[in-house]
Amino acid sequence: MRGKSLVMEALTAGFYVNVTRSLAPIYLAVVGYDVIEIVKLNAKAYLFATILAYVIYRYRNVLLKYSEKYLITFHALERVFWGLIPLSYYLNVLPAFYTLAICFTVPTSALINVAIFSLDEMSAKKTLALRNSFGAFSNILGSITSLIVLYTLEGYEKYTYLYALASAVGFTSTIVLLFADIGYVRLREVEEELKIKSVNVLLFLLLVTSSSAIIGSTWMPHLVRDLKVEDHFAMLVSFIQTTTSIFAPLFWAGKSYKTYRFAVILASTVPFLIYTVEFPILHLIIAVVYTIAFNGTNMLASFICAEIKGTEVPFLLTAVTTLSQLFGMVVAIAVGTFHSMMVSASLLLLSALILSLLAIPEISIDVEKARIYSKIVYNITLSGYSFSTTLARETTLLAIRLTVVSLSVILIIFIYRVAYYLSL
Repeated sequence: MRGKSLVMEALTAGFYVNVTRSLAPIYLAVVGYDVIEIVKLNAKAYLFATILAYVIYRYRNVLLKYSEKYLITFHALERVFWGLIPLSYYLNVLPAFYTLAICFTVPTSALINVAIFSLDEMSAKKTLALRNSFGAFSNILGSITSLIVLYTLEGYEKYTYLYALASAVGFTSTIVLLFADIGYVRLREVEEELKIKSVNVLLFLLLVTSSSAIIGSTWMPHLVRDLKVEDHFAMLVSFIQTTTSIFAPLFWAGKSYKTYRFAVILASTVPFLIYTVEFPILHLIIAVVYTIAFNGTNMLASFICAEIKGTEVPFLLTAVTTLSQLFGMVVAIAVGTFHSMMVSASLLLLSALILSLLAIPEISIDVEKARIYSKIVYNITLSGYSFSTTLARETTLLAIRLTVVSLSVILIIFIYRVAYYLSL
């Protein structure tokens, strides 16, 4: 019953998610934000979201005790603030409302993960795959609606209409959760070997999602402002992604873990294509490649996490996803230009590929060596910190911890290269 309810939640929520998230960078570009300003706005929003993710992780037992009530509350609040984004622009408080909308996605995502990972392993994997496919089907309806409205209507009012409609539809998924049995949670503490695996997978996800964050925040504004396409064409690119995402989960779901390495290789080519291809029509093909590749990498991480099923994993998965958005925005701000942003996105994906081949046994080239390298990663990234305080021990040290993570990634890549050449 819980699995079916979670699938139905994704089906009804897909429309809302597609309209609000896909339109956000387009809307910001239309109202006058340039690429750097959009990146900075996202960086500020995800800084607060990362702090919130840490607080939720630290006090996760409170949420687990009344998970169903908290999920429904945050689920509804998220939809309220996303629906008010256009109105907040007229009231000159768009950055504040955008930040709140982003922040409320954190507890919602964490508690959805709790509900999924508390299922048995096979049910959890099936639910993840079905949520991706059914959510993508609903996404198509959102994309079609956005395309029609953007093409037929004029002025900023069309965005107000779309966000209000999306929020209203989004509340139907909240109603679905009212009838879901999410009260009892079956998650366990995990042994050290699984902790090592979870940290490596989450580090892999950090690199992949950071790259995706850079692409997601800059691709549509690049089309609108640099390639001078109309907003409805930018939405068409999003529509192609949505359509492809229906079939991508079904393609990856039945494959062996080692097949997923091709998803990471394919993903690393996307930023280069986005920057070099100047014919807008070809970006529709890039959208297909992007969706297939990133869907595969995300499903890989989710499937392995579903096997671990530790009490920390659902919260860490959400926290790392949020942190990666912030990390991606910080990298984008640091490099400055769109060209450098795409180069950085490719490097992050190549780093994720190296990490997966060397330290994640499920898709590594040499399983035994992968176990050794995975322990090296675990010791480097978490030395001095206990597993229960992965993100940070105190909120005031968050900025320092982010720096440590960044430097650890660089150090890990260096050590992997040395270890790889020594093993030849």
